[in-house]
Amino acid sequence: MEQILAFVLGVSVGVFVWTVVVAFRTSKLAKQNEKDIRNLEDWISRNDESVHRRIDQEIDRVNNLHKDSISYIDSRADKLDSKIENNKHLLKG
Repeated sequence: MEQILAFVLGVSVGVFVWTVVVAFRTSKLAKQNEKDIRNLEDWISRNDESVHRRIDQEIDRVNNLHKDSISYIDSRADKLDSKIENNKHLLKG
């Protein structure tokens, strides 16, 4: 009976020590995972800002191209209108 009790107590102490070690390892791993998650969130946030900045720059660039093309078309249309006005007498025949 004493041997069984000693065995059970020995195994219990071993299991308890193993449980404590596993709990500390799990705690350490959880802290490392939290740190990694924060780093990933920061990285995603920086990339998100970078993408939005690039999108805004491209929108500005396209708007400038649109303004320039409209300005060029207006200029050419004004020149054509001027030529037509100057040569109206030729068109009337």
